[in-house]
Amino acid sequence: MKRIILALTLLLILFIQPLPGAITKTTVVTVQDDWQALGAGLLAVGNAVDENAENISNSYQTKLYLEIAYTDAQAQAGVDVLVEISYADDNWVLYRRFTTTGDTPATTQTADNPLAAGSIAVELDDSATGDFDVPGRKWFIIDGTLVKNSESVKTQVDDLADEVTLVQDTLREHAVNSNCWDFVFEKTISIPMAAAQVRVLINNTDLNADIHWTTRVSKVTGI
Repeated sequence: MKRIILALTLLLILFIQPLPGAITKTTVVTVQDDWQALGAGLLAVGNAVDENAENISNSYQTKLYLEIAYTDAQAQAGVDVLVEISYADDNWVLYRRFTTTGDTPATTQTADNPLAAGSIAVELDDSATGDFDVPGRKWFIIDGTLVKNSESVKTQVDDLADEVTLVQDTLREHAVNSNCWDFVFEKTISIPMAAAQVRVLINNTDLNADIHWTTRVSKVTGI
């Protein structure tokens, strides 16, 4: 009986001890595939490793962020996306496959000369065309100088005078008359902890419509 009481007492002491500090984590986000164009009827093979040439073996949790912008006046039937994982070099297996939503995007151009990095509003030639003026709509600015510097933005409100206020300020500067398209497909995919590497295959099976696409990876490398 005394042993039971002693054990319960020790257990109670453990429970009433002050908790340690909050658990912190270390998260690293890298661009796996820069924004790039993909022509109609073509398949792109994404990078297998991030920009630091590291695989994901040291990650407790991995998220893949995918964006595909429709950048052609022709109707896009949908893009096939194959997410592959590997347990060792060159041992790729299909993890997930899906097809993006079909859409016919609208286009206009930027009127700011230039559109500065950090801008919270964008002046367009015609914000009323397509869905640029729809709150919550994600759309795409193609950088005419360097495609990798293109970016997606999201509409907060349109002032009805071709100026669109954004949810988040722009990342980069863009020259006047940069082409904009009003449809961006986005998806976040959780990658199994056991996977050593991940990549995507972007299969633009539509024979008439070009696209642009990018991926990023976030890794929890410390807890």
